[in-house]
Amino acid sequence: MTTTLLSVTRRSIVVAIVAGLAMALLLTTGGRSAQPDTVPAARKASSWTPSTGAVFNRPVGTRAEQRAIFAHVNRAIDATPRGATIRFAVFSFADKPTASRLIDAHKRGVKVQLIFNGHKAYKQEKRLRKVLGTNRNKRSFAYFCDRSCRGGKGQMHQKTFLFSKVGSAEHVVMVGSNNMTRNNVINQWSDIYTVVDDPALYWTYDGMFEQLRADRPLARPFINSSVNEYGPAFFPHPGSSQFDDPVHDALSSIECLGAAEGFGTETGSDVDGDGTLDRVTKVRIAQHAWNGMRGRYLVHKVADLHRSGCDVKVMLGVGAGRVIKTVLSNQGVPTNFGSTNKKTHQKLMFVSGAVGGDPASTRVWTGSHNWSDKALKRDDVLMRIDSAEAVAQYDANFEDMWTNG
Repeated sequence: MTTTLLSVTRRSIVVAIVAGLAMALLLTTGGRSAQPDTVPAARKASSWTPSTGAVFNRPVGTRAEQRAIFAHVNRAIDATPRGATIRFAVFSFADKPTASRLIDAHKRGVKVQLIFNGHKAYKQEKRLRKVLGTNRNKRSFAYFCDRSCRGGKGQMHQKTFLFSKVGSAEHVVMVGSNNMTRNNVINQWSDIYTVVDDPALYWTYDGMFEQLRADRPLARPFINSSVNEYGPAFFPHPGSSQFDDPVHDALSSIECLGAAEGFGTETGSDVDGDGTLDRVTKVRIAQHAWNGMRGRYLVHKVADLHRSGCDVKVMLGVGAGRVIKTVLSNQGVPTNFGSTNKKTHQKLMFVSGAVGGDPASTRVWTGSHNWSDKALKRDDVLMRIDSAEAVAQYDANFEDMWTNG
């Protein structure tokens, strides 16, 4: 059983409903290029303002390119003013410059609330815990969930960054595949997607964070939401099967033939004889961990799409299982494993073409959620983004990984 919106605070619900009924929200697309974060954290908040869009790191690039996501997050911290709130839920956190900025933000009057997974206490996590304390009722804290915060098993595996205000932007949500670790910088291709000035989406994530903070197993922790152009799904999803798996549902919504002009991939032939070159739906997948029984039914669905004529390409990370690799190879699905030590850490699928009866659809699914059995037990986020601009950004990044990864 799923729920459409969290049982968030009364204020959260009111703001979400008002924003959801608005005629439109003006979203600035295309994340700004992040610069190296070599200067000390500012004591006074800067005026930098993020924009809606994706930012990617490049483990094969310069140090600035490797740290692009970290620089993006750090700029946001530096631009969070006194009285505002920062809330992070991150599986692994070991970056000293980011920790210093969070401490500095706390000292200038920002509420800094952090939730980490308890699998390992990194040095910077311990440092933050010492400065901020662990009392979740205080203004600031750094807290470890021993297992899934919202479920009975698993882990707190999210990579979610919330800011009530950054520069001139409010209600800022950042969701991605990046842990704040050196390994993520130098060895893993990752992404973070930022949404600004969307109170409905912000309060949905803020309500989820309240449940993480409570650290109590919920009877029905899975939430599948629809908020403006976004579809955040929050795990765990215990007891699920392919019949109520949101990833399987997403794959099942894809139609391979009939993509509209300007969408999908041109085949170079007129199969249906209508005098125009046919277009097929374009599907790109980048998965860090794809394994287990769940991985098997998902890979067979991907193979079905390839056989049905979709233009499918797959990037695999270190967590790809043997059966997954075998099925993709046997079915002739173009697959890239990256270089020896540079692998995708993304949990990504994007589509251009025919989806759910719409021949001109552009959708991205990204976040922290792997295609595995274990992922169903974890606090994770899978966010759908309905945006042509987002698909264009992820497509360019995918081609970079495919060529240089």
